[in-house]
Amino acid sequence: MRSTSSDSRANRSPNSSPETAVRIRSAAIETFAERGFAKSTIRAIAAAADVSPGLVIHHFGSKDGLRRACDDFVFSAIADAKAANADYATEAVREIFASSDMSLNIDYLTKSLLDPSDHGQRYFDHYVDLVEGYIRHGFAGYEFRTSDTDVRGQAATIAALALAPSILGSRLQKALGTADFPETMSRLAPHLYDLYFHGVITAAPDTASADSAAPDRTETPTAHRTDEGDEKR
Repeated sequence: MRSTSSDSRANRSPNSSPETAVRIRSAAIETFAERGFAKSTIRAIAAAADVSPGLVIHHFGSKDGLRRACDDFVFSAIADAKAANADYATEAVREIFASSDMSLNIDYLTKSLLDPSDHGQRYFDHYVDLVEGYIRHGFAGYEFRTSDTDVRGQAATIAALALAPSILGSRLQKALGTADFPETMSRLAPHLYDLYFHGVITAAPDTASADSAAPDRTETPTAHRTDEGDEKR
């Protein structure tokens, strides 16, 4: 029989190869990040990938299917980069986010988080799921304090904190005087690390002491005597 794996690879069209699907996905991530999801078309993505629109459909089924594949890829790439830099070392953070691939992923992430569609919600829900898994099972050797009543709420809070820099990137650059996202993240990283480990508040008002120091307003005020009244008596 001639049907060997090498024969199969030799007879396979280059356009049906996994490499073609990767090229289409890469072109789609760049197009989505630049134009947004509503304005990006299959035809534009196909042109960027130098393939036919039909080939995009062949590999991904639809624009929604292509976006889902892009979501999954970008999500994993960012999560893997954070896991590789779990100690939040400043220089490593700058290096990670300065790469052109990661910069593109961050642009895509921001577009997705701000997208009001179900895809945008799916992306955020996916992130909350990931953080909830970290809380329950640990992350890169770290163990998390776990809420006694609402782990999902705790995960959503941490997710919102972690994603805020990408959404507020331009605001943070102006507030900090940084030149770009990598420089912004290198400024934020040590403070995020400290926040995760030590929290924010170092002391709270002592309510018991405050109550004892306050004047007792329940006492009936004593009547004031006047010299004129005394003289009359």
